[in-house]
Amino acid sequence: MNPLATVPLPYNALICRYNEIATKGKNRTHFEDLLVRGLRRQLEGIGKLRITKERGRIFARLRDEKARFTPEACQILRERVPRVMGAASVSPGFLVTPEMSAIEETVDTTFMNVYDAYVQSRPKNTQIRYAMRARRNFKAFPLKSKEIEIHFAERFLHQCPQLTVDLNNPEMCVDVEVRHKRAFISYERIPGPGGLPTGSSGKLLALLSGGIDSPVACYQMMKRGCQLNFITFHSAPYTPPELLDKVGRLVTALNGFQQKGRLIAVNLLPAQKLIRELCQDRLRTVLYRRLMMRIATHVARMLGDQALATGDNIGQVASQTLENLSVISRATDLLIMRPLLTFDKFETVALANKIGTFDISKHEVPDSCTVFAPQRPATASILEDVEAEEAKLDADQILTLCLAETHQLELPDLTPIPLTEPRKRSPRRA
Repeated sequence: MNPLATVPLPYNALICRYNEIATKGKNRTHFEDLLVRGLRRQLEGIGKLRITKERGRIFARLRDEKARFTPEACQILRERVPRVMGAASVSPGFLVTPEMSAIEETVDTTFMNVYDAYVQSRPKNTQIRYAMRARRNFKAFPLKSKEIEIHFAERFLHQCPQLTVDLNNPEMCVDVEVRHKRAFISYERIPGPGGLPTGSSGKLLALLSGGIDSPVACYQMMKRGCQLNFITFHSAPYTPPELLDKVGRLVTALNGFQQKGRLIAVNLLPAQKLIRELCQDRLRTVLYRRLMMRIATHVARMLGDQALATGDNIGQVASQTLENLSVISRATDLLIMRPLLTFDKFETVALANKIGTFDISKHEVPDSCTVFAPQRPATASILEDVEAEEAKLDADQILTLCLAETHQLELPDLTPIPLTEPRKRSPRRA
């Protein structure tokens, strides 16, 4: 348990740090604005915020400057900061004037409460590894960063017998930032996902199954600033209703990291029956996947999505050999993002656990890929052979059949509604 969760400190501000955004040039302000938007969206439950941006940092205070963040608000912060794409870390803390007296007063009135919480969280007489991280950007401040750290170490070490200085791996860490207009003191860093803020890298349509890989691939693309819609394929009544319920729960979990994306469901069964009757058994899996790409391409263009995303991983299953991935890719002229190509399964499972999708994905439910699946699927298909099999089919008829069985599902109850193009925003008046 986090010892600081038990300390009701009167925090008056938040600081948000970012990493990759700092590498941006003239459009850096755009990325910062998107990060602020993401912060506001995720932290809506803690009150109305007043945001101040400084180079490398974003500060937030409650609109009522006399108000303080409640313990409940801090808990919301700990739960939701990991969902703020683009944020490296966020800390609740104390915003004060950039004067040594103000910093000393704040530390003096809060440090012992934090120390006592750490003492009570562990066995008696256990040493607590401590460090202060001071950062001085305000060059007129009388003490340098190292001198600030030494000043407070001398102030508290003799009062706190269980503290031991450990600059490399501290448990209890005090951050002090001194800037030109303000200073900030904090005792905890809540890690964010990093990357780029939502909406900074365009829109994708993600092919989402009920498995472990595709939700993790979605998260990876969101971490790169992409806004996602989702498309899933089923084969009702051969696949059970639990499949769509499972995918719906995955989308709900993934939408926690972004603005709400749409879920599109396609019944692939009419096309699968035709492929089973007319085409070579060993090429069915590749034919199914190419059809999924064509349908996804059509839907992506309807929704205004610029590319597709999948959870493909080299060599994991028959359809994911280099040869088959190449043949499947030729079914669309859209860019296909495959962020998990080089992941091993342990890495994928670890990330699925971190983002909260593993417990949903691990429950096995039959999906479209298992319906009429060949016993010996081709692992090195040749494009000309696959196209020869597709020539036995009426491509327009198959696409029409599948699109007739395509709906948007409203979450959380999965109510099917007609698939429509998104409304175009009216241009803003000057």
